[in-house]
Amino acid sequence: MLSNQQEQLFTELTPAEGAAIAGGATYYLGNKSGIGVNYLINGKKRYLAPGKEVKYSFYKAPYVRYDRKIGPGYQERYVRLKKGKNNFDRMGNYLILGTSVVPNFAPTTGSQYY
Repeated sequence: MLSNQQEQLFTELTPAEGAAIAGGATYYLGNKSGIGVNYLINGKKRYLAPGKEVKYSFYKAPYVRYDRKIGPGYQERYVRLKKGKNNFDRMGNYLILGTSVVPNFAPTTGSQYY
């Protein structure tokens, strides 16, 4: 249990800063797709320009929601970030979000969307 003095300290920090102090992890989100990406991270709207990277600190792995279809149409995708580097990239007409090891991409068939 936090003391009143410790709790006051945490109320002066952003959620990301508080998570880092409380033992959270660091997540990097980069954009190698060549196009700007609008996304939500834990429900907050964000934009990531091509070639840029942002750093987040969270106690629990955050979820990212984005439109994976490039061009007309909309196919929503939810991905839980992994600790360390995560990047948006392109695979054909699809935007993928993956780690430096294995992308979080599941191909679709017919009318199934992931």
